[in-house]
Amino acid sequence: MSDNWIVLIPQDPQYLPTPEQQESASRRLREILSEADEIEVSVSPTVQYFDCGGNFESVACPHCGTHLDDGWWPETMSDDYDDGFKLAQYELPCCARQVGLQDLVYEKPQGFGKFGLSAMNPGFADLNEQQLKELEEILGTKLQKIYQHI
Repeated sequence: MSDNWIVLIPQDPQYLPTPEQQESASRRLREILSEADEIEVSVSPTVQYFDCGGNFESVACPHCGTHLDDGWWPETMSDDYDDGFKLAQYELPCCARQVGLQDLVYEKPQGFGKFGLSAMNPGFADLNEQQLKELEEILGTKLQKIYQHI
């Protein structure tokens, strides 16, 4: 059996909402997605990678669009990780521009952060703009949505 998750992370990978904001957002997401199997808050002192699981398609350069799936990306992910991601700048093999892993173009969306709010098997197609904006206001930051299939 497989599961589907919607994961909300701050657009700023270093952003960590207060415990009160986390609790309020978790409570509100439970109200919005009352059919979800579970609502989970993830907090880490270091930056973690929030992947899309089986929805993964590709990783590309944000400057020239070249796909980076052939070895550079997994090697760079490994190099960048040291009990959390550093999100250092790396020279791209395609156009020699400098970027951090968070700046790459992930198809389907993925991201990095210290905080995540997720719903397992939410029973919906998408959060609408109003709901997303409400959660952003509660958490005090812009959010990125990741659809994870495991």
